[in-house]
Amino acid sequence: MTAVASALQRARRGARTWLHAARRLGPAQASLGLRYAMSLPFPIRSDREHLEATVQWLCAAHDAAGGDGVSAAFSLTSGWDVAYPETSGYILATFLACGEYLGDAALPARARRIGDWEIAIQAPNGGVLSRPGKPETRVFNTGQVVLGWLALFERTQDAGYLEAARRAGDYLLGLQEADGTWQRDTYCGARTYHARTDWGLLRLARLSGDTRYAEAARRNLSWVLRQQQENGWFRNCGFNNDDPITHVIDYTLIGVLECALLDAGAFDRSPAELIARSAEAICDIVARPGVGGIAGMIPASFDSGWRSRDRDSCLTGNAQLACTLLRLHGFAPCPRYLAAADSLIAALKGTQALGSAPASVRGALPGSFPMHSGYLANGYPNWGAKFFADALLARLTRERPIAVAA
Repeated sequence: MTAVASALQRARRGARTWLHAARRLGPAQASLGLRYAMSLPFPIRSDREHLEATVQWLCAAHDAAGGDGVSAAFSLTSGWDVAYPETSGYILATFLACGEYLGDAALPARARRIGDWEIAIQAPNGGVLSRPGKPETRVFNTGQVVLGWLALFERTQDAGYLEAARRAGDYLLGLQEADGTWQRDTYCGARTYHARTDWGLLRLARLSGDTRYAEAARRNLSWVLRQQQENGWFRNCGFNNDDPITHVIDYTLIGVLECALLDAGAFDRSPAELIARSAEAICDIVARPGVGGIAGMIPASFDSGWRSRDRDSCLTGNAQLACTLLRLHGFAPCPRYLAAADSLIAALKGTQALGSAPASVRGALPGSFPMHSGYLANGYPNWGAKFFADALLARLTRERPIAVAA
């Protein structure tokens, strides 16, 4: 099949999906549907406008789930999903930070409602549920909600959030293997992206004064760093045996980085040095021609040589990488980090429908580009919007950073 024929086939598939969704979005969205079907970029506006629209969509996702947790996603084929505990737990930290920057007191109030809901559904063993109404708890999900509870504790000094985080921390300690990994209550066994759970444990150790949590985090981090190759790629990073997508690559990178910033004495290298090889590889990738010829639209997954066969891009991962590069640039200034982050953000802006788009998608970030194939095709996950808001906030406040604590 020629490239032109393949592109036309993808466009027809996208058009069919959009027509199917028209009854949810309304019939007056012809131009929006055409852009979606043809994978054409939307007009780009200022960082502030994109940030405000993204936050408004996250609020709409919160309202769609009843104002407790945040709806996991909006799907063009099935509408709004149920509230998702894991990502709601770190979205509340974005609400806190954006509330400070935008001067919107309603956002911290939303954060508290999410945190209280997370406590109400916390499992008896202290873990966080994979999905509401299902008994399975997950190590990674629990670490993300710990970060959210601790952000609320720091903001409010409400001891209930710290106590919930301690119950969750004890659950994590009880499941840890002798080699520092987590293999039970996981999606697919020991993974390097559990470094983001270590971030929660180190924060918990600092705020509770209980060193057991820090010791557990260090044990897992030691294993995580042994998975890093000379070129910065991590083994045991992807889902199952698949090549890791940028989403989990960055979960690993930001987890290692934030842990090293909290506990630098536990490492034999500086925080920047720990992920410098990975960051350089990402910058090299961003500098190449992007998916669809769009600069900054990098492929979704990478093998051990940082090669990819993908013809789609994981937008959530791109937003996360922009955040991490900006964070890294903040204390280890490097023009390449800044340029790569700018390129990633510019490409992401072009995937976001603003203006007269329907409320269910206005300000959302699609799962993938093109939208009709790849990561969460035909959907808008709440975690993508969260990380895009974080990236925009990081760039807007680069001179006087407002940190997102999860």
